[in-house]
Amino acid sequence: MSRVLFRVSYSIPDGKRPEYLAAVQKLRQYYAGNGVEYSVFESKSKHNHFQEVYVYPSVESYDQSDDPSTIAEISTSMEKIYALAQDVSYDVSNELE
Repeated sequence: MSRVLFRVSYSIPDGKRPEYLAAVQKLRQYYAGNGVEYSVFESKSKHNHFQEVYVYPSVESYDQSDDPSTIAEISTSMEKIYALAQDVSYDVSNELE
């Protein structure tokens, strides 16, 4: 069963960092106990540029990640992040077995 790597890159406007970090903290708490590895990285070379990295344990787990009932607990935080995000890009990769 191959894992799935999902990455989202974006920038956050100046002055919105505290709001952004509060929303990220809620996602960290949520993903800490559900089998999905979740991390956020900040670029050293681009001001307020971030990358969220999700590692899902299976393709099925990744497919279920868009189900509104699955993410209801964090939907407000996710909406906040993506409302702030600019220059968004996504990438999905499957682990080689």
